[in-house]
Amino acid sequence: MLLILKALAGGVAAIGYAILFNTQSSSLVTIFFIGITGIFIKVGLMLFGINVIITSFFGATSVGFLSYYLARYIKRPPLTIAIPSIIPMVPGIFLYRMMIGFVKLADSREITEHEFIKLLSHTYSNGIKAIFILCVLAIGISFPYLLFRKSSLHYIHKK
Repeated sequence: MLLILKALAGGVAAIGYAILFNTQSSSLVTIFFIGITGIFIKVGLMLFGINVIITSFFGATSVGFLSYYLARYIKRPPLTIAIPSIIPMVPGIFLYRMMIGFVKLADSREITEHEFIKLLSHTYSNGIKAIFILCVLAIGISFPYLLFRKSSLHYIHKK
């Protein structure tokens, strides 16, 4: 049940970002469906104990492929569908924890050296996770475009 609620929330957030970006209203149902699918795959794989970075890649790749194929049916550019659908997958909690860690590190006069090192480790760990998730989101969403672009296929066939 939690998986379905998170997926629906991701779809609603995707529609919110689509409205924020002035996307045409005929694309909203498609963006909602793709947003639900991406979050469903990401959270569903996380329930099996798979790392958040890997699950984000699979969710972003599914968003990329779906937006690539469904954009033809609604006659819109694929990125206008993919970008609002991928934004709910941005790792906000890791970025938040990183920033809170930096604020605590800046005011670290009254903590011991062991606590300081532990806090520094958690802060950098959250930052690294956020950076890697952002990278795999970009790679996952661009993967179908690079794979199916005619010029890249022509280059592969020449070799």
